[in-house]
Amino acid sequence: MKIIKLILIIAIIMTKTANAQNSLNIIGTYNIESGVQLSIIENRNYAIIHYGGIQTGKWQITTNNTVQFTPNNKKIFELYGRYNQDLKDETKIFFNGFEDNQTFIQLNAKEKRKYTMQRIFNVGANCFSFPYVHTFNTSVNNILFMTKKYDQKKGGIITFKNLEGYNDFIAISTDQEETEVQPFSALFKENTLYFKDTYYPSFSDSERIPLEEGSEEIEFLRNFISKEANRDPIYLNPSYNVFGEVDSDEEHQDIHKHHQFNKEKNAFINTKSYVEGEEHIKTDDSFHNMSLIYAYKILKEFTLQESKDYIIDEKQLFKVNCD
Repeated sequence: MKIIKLILIIAIIMTKTANAQNSLNIIGTYNIESGVQLSIIENRNYAIIHYGGIQTGKWQITTNNTVQFTPNNKKIFELYGRYNQDLKDETKIFFNGFEDNQTFIQLNAKEKRKYTMQRIFNVGANCFSFPYVHTFNTSVNNILFMTKKYDQKKGGIITFKNLEGYNDFIAISTDQEETEVQPFSALFKENTLYFKDTYYPSFSDSERIPLEEGSEEIEFLRNFISKEANRDPIYLNPSYNVFGEVDSDEEHQDIHKHHQFNKEKNAFINTKSYVEGEEHIKTDDSFHNMSLIYAYKILKEFTLQESKDYIIDEKQLFKVNCD
């Protein structure tokens, strides 16, 4: 009987908390800083649009009408792969965002040995172009990436295990500032968010503006958040242009709507527009040509560590200098 009473008490408390949260309508738009807008939307999602980009995360109502905001913490490295029959015993990697930090790579690292991390871009690299793709003359069973500040003794190393036997990769490095991952809170009272002591002292109290349903801005945010949460697989054409980005001509498109999977090419093909062999020919239209699309799946098996047990190979993969 005591157990049953305890369960009932817990259920009542949870119901009251849920009802309180449902009665507090915080969904809307808030002008929290000059040129900075906070949009609180359904499914506990929020987005802050600022000059440097978009911060996304989750919100929840805690005690005393306090709203807690928790930014999505992106992994500093992500790796996606596919099998490319044209590569034979080679490995191809497209490096996206690696020029923003000191970044390094090692293939096929052996356990209990000091890592030899090769620099990806030269020191002082500038004047970048697109894309940066390197083909290694080996197959891989693991891929290591490292990033470090110039004054750091330890490097942040991530080891991806290539259990699927992929040989064609998309590697993504995310340069996330400390301010982009700091949680913050605000008191919601009389239709206004009052920001408490926070890591973001420039945020000012702001009155709720109801969401403009059907507006391009709100639909863009919903699509952006959905894409961020569902990035497996990602779809790219042979020139590394992403299919179905929120600001692209293929926005909202299902890859299966106009494309059929071709097992021989391990790719999705638009049979009405694809020309045999076009993926091997570069033209002025290649970047925007979505006739053939590759699907890259995320590598989920990885380990993270902070280590100083490495040496640096200064022979960079890409030398970029346009002084």
